[in-house]
Amino acid sequence: MAIDDMMRELKDLAKVVDEATKKIGDLKAPVKESSDNIPIAQEGISDIIKETEKAANNIMNLLDEINENSNDMNKQLVDLINLNPTKKIRESLINLKELNNKNIDKILGVLSLLSFQDLTGQKLYKIQNTLNETKAKLIKVLVDSEVEAKEIPTEKKAEIYGKLKDMVSDNQKMAQNDVNSILGELGF
Repeated sequence: MAIDDMMRELKDLAKVVDEATKKIGDLKAPVKESSDNIPIAQEGISDIIKETEKAANNIMNLLDEINENSNDMNKQLVDLINLNPTKKIRESLINLKELNNKNIDKILGVLSLLSFQDLTGQKLYKIQNTLNETKAKLIKVLVDSEVEAKEIPTEKKAEIYGKLKDMVSDNQKMAQNDVNSILGELGF
C-alpha cells in the first residue's frame, strides 16, 4: 500500500472519528436531561408503591374487622335460633344468618382480590429497577464522553471513575446528590 493510500485512509478514519465525536456531543444534552428526569419518575413510582400498599393494608384491616364482627353475629344468630323462638322470628333469624354468611363470603372474595396489590408492587419495583439501570447507563455514557472530551488529569479521572463505579455498583441506592456531584465535576 502506498503512502498516498495510507494518508487517504487516515484522513477518512479521522473524518469518521470527528463525526462520531460530534454525534456524541449532540447526545450530551438529551442524556443529561434524561438523567435529571429519571429520579422524578423513580420518586413518583416509590410514592405510588407506598400509597397503594398503605391503602391495601388499611382496606384489608377493615375487612378483617368486618369479618370478625360477622363471625360474632353468626354465633349470636345460631344461639338465638337454638332458643326455639316463634316460627316467624326463627325464619327471620335464619334469613339473617344466611345473609351474614353471604357477606362473609363476599369479604373473603374482596380480600383475595386485594392480593393484586402485591403483584402490582412487584411490577412497579421492576420498573423502578429498570429506571435505575437506565440511569446508571446514561450517567456512564455521559461521564465517559466528558472525561474523554476534556483534558482532565489522570488522578482526577481515576477519582471520577472510582466514584462512578461505587455509585453504579449499587444502583438501587444511587443518590441524586452523588450523580450531581460527578456531573458537577464535569462541568454540568
